[in-house]
Amino acid sequence: MPKTKRKTVAFLGLGRMGVRMARRLVDAGHRVTVWNRTPDRAAPLLEAGAASARTPAEAVSGAEVVITMLSDREAVENVLFGPDGAASNLSPGTPLVEMSTIGPEGVRELRDRLPEGTRLLDGPVLGSLPQAEQGALRIFLGGSAEDVSGCEPVLEELGTVVHVGPLGSGAALKLSVNLTFVTATAAVGEALALSDRHGLDSGTVLDALSLTPLGALIDRLRDRVTSPQPPPTGFSLGLADKDLALAVAEGARDDGAVAGALTLLTSARKAGLGDQDLSTIVRHVRSGAQQ
Repeated sequence: MPKTKRKTVAFLGLGRMGVRMARRLVDAGHRVTVWNRTPDRAAPLLEAGAASARTPAEAVSGAEVVITMLSDREAVENVLFGPDGAASNLSPGTPLVEMSTIGPEGVRELRDRLPEGTRLLDGPVLGSLPQAEQGALRIFLGGSAEDVSGCEPVLEELGTVVHVGPLGSGAALKLSVNLTFVTATAAVGEALALSDRHGLDSGTVLDALSLTPLGALIDRLRDRVTSPQPPPTGFSLGLADKDLALAVAEGARDDGAVAGALTLLTSARKAGLGDQDLSTIVRHVRSGAQQ
């Protein structure tokens, strides 16, 4: 198999997912320049061969592909349009792959503000830290077929690329996926809280739930919700809260299951659990039911 042609890539945002994704690109031989608001996050990448930039504008200078992987819409806007923002230094025709979860409306607003000629794609991902390390993410890509094909050699180092439609389609699909499994996770908390009230053994309840269509989720949650220690954070509760709020703002019912789960997550975030793993919502719901 011929090697993928090396590209010059700017990677903006080195959170839990971003640092692993950028490392995949470095290890594949791409020329990667990274930027992060907290520069010391880049240290392992620099040791592996990446270059570091002082500003987003500096990072995208000469880049053939630009990737943003940031926490929320505000962060994306600051990195692109703030002081020394990347948008001021993008070369005409540069593909910009926005991989943060900011919703379809946020993506379309970026398109309207970016310099003419910027080839914007939205590419949020399905998967967590192990998939990011292994290059096994599922990338939901929205944009024109021409722009998608130009980015595939880079994105395929990160996982499987699925072109789901025009610009904004990837962002819409990601919200649909996230609202489903986040709401289901909160529902597991309610199921265990109900069983607690009636004196049922948690293991027995989880065994029963594993026989339902939620079985795969229960398998993932079991150790996390039964261990006496908080699990390591993969997908943070605070980001899940942000995503559900975004889903409601983008058209999910404001009186349905998603809105109910959002109430629970917001309560947990305000209780100081925002940096903990999403599965912590199960403990939070159960403890509230026992008060």
